[in-house]
Amino acid sequence: MIKTYGDEYRDIIEKVVKITIEKHQSNYKDIDVEINLVDNEEIRILNKRTRNIDKVTDVLSFQNIQNLRFPIDTSKYLTEINPQDNSLMLGEIFICLDKALEQAIEYGHSIEREIGFLTCHGLLHLLGYDHNLGADSEKMEKITEEIMKEANLEREKSDNKSQMAATDFKSGFVAIMGKPNAGKSTLINTLVGEKVAIVSWKPQTTRNKILGIYNEPSYQIIFIDTPGLHKPKNSLGKYMMRAANSALDGIDCLLYLIDAEKQFDQKDKENIAIYLDADIKVIAVVNKVDRVTKEKVFGILTELKNFAKLQAVVPISALRGRNIEPLKEEIKKLLTDHIKYYDKDQYTDKNMRFIASEIIREKALRLLNMEVPYGIGVDITKYQMRESGDIIDIDADIICEKAAHKPIILGKGGSMIKNIGTYARQDLENITGSKVFLTLFVKVRTEWRENSLVLKELGYDN
Repeated sequence: MIKTYGDEYRDIIEKVVKITIEKHQSNYKDIDVEINLVDNEEIRILNKRTRNIDKVTDVLSFQNIQNLRFPIDTSKYLTEINPQDNSLMLGEIFICLDKALEQAIEYGHSIEREIGFLTCHGLLHLLGYDHNLGADSEKMEKITEEIMKEANLEREKSDNKSQMAATDFKSGFVAIMGKPNAGKSTLINTLVGEKVAIVSWKPQTTRNKILGIYNEPSYQIIFIDTPGLHKPKNSLGKYMMRAANSALDGIDCLLYLIDAEKQFDQKDKENIAIYLDADIKVIAVVNKVDRVTKEKVFGILTELKNFAKLQAVVPISALRGRNIEPLKEEIKKLLTDHIKYYDKDQYTDKNMRFIASEIIREKALRLLNMEVPYGIGVDITKYQMRESGDIIDIDADIICEKAAHKPIILGKGGSMIKNIGTYARQDLENITGSKVFLTLFVKVRTEWRENSLVLKELGYDN
């Protein structure tokens, strides 16, 4: 029995399986094989669990029977028989659809051919072939060509499609700007699909320029999430504004985020005018449209018509993911590069120590609400993977400015810091795919936001 989980390419998969089994003088009706079509994240998790590698691959095979003899005689493998239909259970194949599409574009052939090729490759492994062995590799290549030809999935004679795919690839850098609390971090997390920037309802919580990298087979968009535009009140604030301004160097376009819940005020208009006068391509993004009336949204859109040089105006809800795809399409129109700057599996340029500190700080800000002001930093003092490779130990200091804040962060009987740790650990485990042991401490450093050495120590470099 051929079990295919994913209907889109079922016919191609079944055709290749039948031809492959028949090539080995056996009846495909006598075998049981499961073929699963999965995405990048699913195959990455499988690789981590079964091979201890954090990587997206095109196909994985899990062989059930070793030393198969051909033609297949099911009576010789009685312990591996499926009682439902008396077929021989060969094993499972996992094909990554995202990777298959990417490789089809790269090699200049159809996605159908790539799915057929990966099915054949995975099934040959279940039958006992090993492409890492010289003799098997040559044999696999020869029989694969024969199977693909019989399935009418031969390689394109010309490589024109491959050349076209290379020139069609577009990439570029996009800055996200706007006033504090407009939803910039939420937007970049929604665009990229991973948690890369601290998300909080408190203004000025994004303190460091972070790259979020969105990948498609034909596109790579590098989003730069910047601190909100505000008047700096201390050394930390000045750092945040330097990070915001440096984000504008070499960008293809700028997303200016407007909070629909608040007024589209004179400051917003001045900021947009400044960027347009500097010949920066600007897309106005009206966020949080799900929280206001249609009349209010329409009023903002009407005012934006006064800025004739805007590339586009897109109303969205970053939190609910509403209208995100049209926004991506507008961005793609403005990309100018043909270079893949980052590996396709990468979604941020920040290391995990930095991401861990931001996640912990996010949870602290959310749970403490207004009890402790923004004078909270997080110092990761230990980030270490155990030798077993499946557990990460993280120690972190939550830094506050006043001694009176320490008992608030700790909570009665340690309840608050325990909750902060629990929620942070859950996010960290989701991102790393590993078990996390998180230990939190609270330390007081008076006026740390004014101390350049402390700022550098916490990762806010010049």
